[in-house]
Amino acid sequence: MLTSHAVKEFRPKDDGSGKLGSVLVEDRTSAEVKEMHPAGCFVFIGLDPNTEFLKGTVDLDDRAFVVTNDTFMTSMPGVFAAGDVREGSTKQLASAVGEGAAAAIMMRGYLDKLER
Repeated sequence: MLTSHAVKEFRPKDDGSGKLGSVLVEDRTSAEVKEMHPAGCFVFIGLDPNTEFLKGTVDLDDRAFVVTNDTFMTSMPGVFAAGDVREGSTKQLASAVGEGAAAAIMMRGYLDKLER
């Protein structure tokens, strides 16, 4: 594991394939820049939800995650949330996809009830 480093640049391979060739990283303590040659890279951008635009519209928890009930509905009837933005989510891609599918089913049920 490499800590206290910031990615400065992703560089492609010289063979024209578009695949990752190297990564330039900067040591945040010494400002030294290193070139690394990993087989691949997973970019993790953090756990802070981008929900500023929802403040005052739906309930958010103290960390700004969207609060939902067990049907993925927010505090505003007819508005649903799923995935990483939702309070209590696992922050895993497979879970977010599953939650999205489940939320879509819940939305359809909600709309069906409105039509009756």
